[in-house]
Amino acid sequence: MAKYQPPKQSGMGQAFDAIFLLVLVFLALLVPLEMELAGAAKGDWLPGEVKVETATDGTTVVSNDKGLIKRTAPDGTVSFENLTWEALEQTPVMQAQWEKLGIDLEGAAAAITLRYDYSFSWGGLIATLAAIGAYFIFLVWQSDKEYRQVIAEKFGSRS
Repeated sequence: MAKYQPPKQSGMGQAFDAIFLLVLVFLALLVPLEMELAGAAKGDWLPGEVKVETATDGTTVVSNDKGLIKRTAPDGTVSFENLTWEALEQTPVMQAQWEKLGIDLEGAAAAITLRYDYSFSWGGLIATLAAIGAYFIFLVWQSDKEYRQVIAEKFGSRS
């Protein structure tokens, strides 16, 4: 019985495959960025009971039951009123760690009060599962087809 010899691919074919895969990877990384689908959304947060209002000038005002007020202007600038470490629920140890990082109260407040939004979307989950399922169906179908070709080359086709 003859030893199986796989088909040979030319150097140009290999180069094309490598470049094509690099382009696909680049597009897979770029398209979500261009469609603004990458990264998690962030939302305003304050410790305690929170009330959110929109001022007549378009400024978003977030206040809590401890008197801390965060104002976000339409141009994105953020300001705080009644800002203290205690209002942010930061212990003295936490405060010391912020200071070791070289971050002052305003900088820490900006980081602490801007949290990721972990909302859930059933549509997104279903679309992701459908894409993964379609990929695996394609993978099995293509592998089966190639496996049958290899068996036919090695042992001959069924008659």
